[in-house]
Amino acid sequence: MNKEEYLKNWSDKLSLTVEQIEQEYQALFEEEKQIHKDLSPEEQEQRALQRLALTYKKQLRSPAVGFEGVIIGTADCIDIVAKQRREAKELFKTDPQTAVSEGVTDEEGIPLDTREVWRNGKTNYSFGKPLPEHNYLRNVYGVVKKTKGADEPKFFSMVISGERAEDETIPVFAPLKFMAIDKSGYDETEYKLNASTFTTFTDNETLAIPALKDLLYTYTPPVAITDLERYHNDNKEEFNRLCVVEGDVSALNLEPTAFGSRVMSLEDPSSTLEDLDAKGVTCWVPERINLDFAEGSRVLVVGRTDQRKKKDDQRNPTEELGDVTMNVFGVYAIPEYKISLPEEIQPIAEEDI
Repeated sequence: MNKEEYLKNWSDKLSLTVEQIEQEYQALFEEEKQIHKDLSPEEQEQRALQRLALTYKKQLRSPAVGFEGVIIGTADCIDIVAKQRREAKELFKTDPQTAVSEGVTDEEGIPLDTREVWRNGKTNYSFGKPLPEHNYLRNVYGVVKKTKGADEPKFFSMVISGERAEDETIPVFAPLKFMAIDKSGYDETEYKLNASTFTTFTDNETLAIPALKDLLYTYTPPVAITDLERYHNDNKEEFNRLCVVEGDVSALNLEPTAFGSRVMSLEDPSSTLEDLDAKGVTCWVPERINLDFAEGSRVLVVGRTDQRKKKDDQRNPTEELGDVTMNVFGVYAIPEYKISLPEEIQPIAEEDI
């Protein structure tokens, strides 16, 4: 086979486009030209292909399989050891004897892993060992089907960790392919996926996917703004709760707050028409999410509900619960109701939200 045939064959076996494989091949070919200058161009090309084949053979041995579809939202990146490290250091600072005797730190104040078993009952082999400096996790949600096979698309959730979790550029609402480890049961209606060392999200405009609004309504039916508080109360104990809300954007502040989020106010169009005082919902939108629409647009917001205590005039928390808000993982502007951004945006003040 010639090079093009090899690349096409590998593309069919793996969740990679020919263009992506070509890019990896070219990098190896350039490397071969530097490290094996005594070989002819044909031999350098052959060696680059052989090295690429070794990489892909290793990938095929992985339990990861190919998926294709669309990501509808990415949660915030969380350092799951930050709090434990902080509390361990504070205990060692105030009471080093207790910190050491209880195995919270070693004698030098280095935080230790205090979990003997994981939540699933499995042994934690890092118990008693120093905690890593960081342990980043991020949850990713979407709708996909397996690249090979006739499976129908399913909603999926996936945990990614390490450097991948720090990536703020994961494509949202774009056709893509990726590899992941399927941890879901045979008859489960949703995919539970884990990332592997080969998990990369590759845009692929050739994929045929349904209209995004139809896709969201089919696999993650929206919760009405008027029902959002009830939904939150029913699901508030579930950290990985996810919901979709449709509404009209009544206010949009593109200037980040002190915590790095932009503020968007969403209204139920039917309720607002009947009652101008109808309650909407405040959405906290991280900077990684592209907001390419203006006020007056109708959007679908993917995220997690939250409810904090109200603050008094001095900004101190009270015992009274405030309104339910949304921590946003993804926003899709419905094309037929989308209003483009003007050239200059007049930001609104937070107190007007």
